[in-house]
Amino acid sequence: MVTWRRLRLMGIVGLLLVVVLLSGCYFNIFQTARTVGAGKVAISIGSGVVSITVGQNSSLIFTPQARLTIGLSDSVDLGVQSGIMIGSSGSPGFLGAIGDIKLALLQDPKTFSIALGLGGGYSPGLLGWGVEGSVYVDSNIVFLPIYLVYRPILPLSGGTLGVMHQFAGGLHLDLSDSARILIEVDLWNGVLGGGISLDLRF
Repeated sequence: MVTWRRLRLMGIVGLLLVVVLLSGCYFNIFQTARTVGAGKVAISIGSGVVSITVGQNSSLIFTPQARLTIGLSDSVDLGVQSGIMIGSSGSPGFLGAIGDIKLALLQDPKTFSIALGLGGGYSPGLLGWGVEGSVYVDSNIVFLPIYLVYRPILPLSGGTLGVMHQFAGGLHLDLSDSARILIEVDLWNGVLGGGISLDLRF
């Protein structure tokens, strides 16, 4: 027999999932201005986390993600990213899929790197189908290994067009010439989140 408490809990979880599907889950950027290099491939595996609050109830949503990047040249990357979202119920949902192209404007391994990106796809973070741009700035100074990203997002679904904003910053920590860890904090349309990613270059 289903109790009132269980029905109430199922209702809260259902409401949280609706909120998440409409606006709460998004891709972490997990990218810096560095390109992977001509003919090389990079695989990134990570997870983000975001806290969704509805009334008095809060829930952590985890967003495991994977990214594949191909170096078309030393200054141009082509990438695709996908993932899932897992709420307090434990049931996974599709986070969507986005693709992008990144162009390096400056690549100085001892000072700074700057790149621009353009992409799009389908995701709750795009509110359905949408396009996005990116501006990447890295500090490559040994004692200050930080990166900053600004991403304007234009949802194409819905009746009105309006730009949303995503800001991210974090640390890019090299483990070797072909492996690094990204630790990120980001703000997507007023929702604060963060995550960690492992990048492997081949």
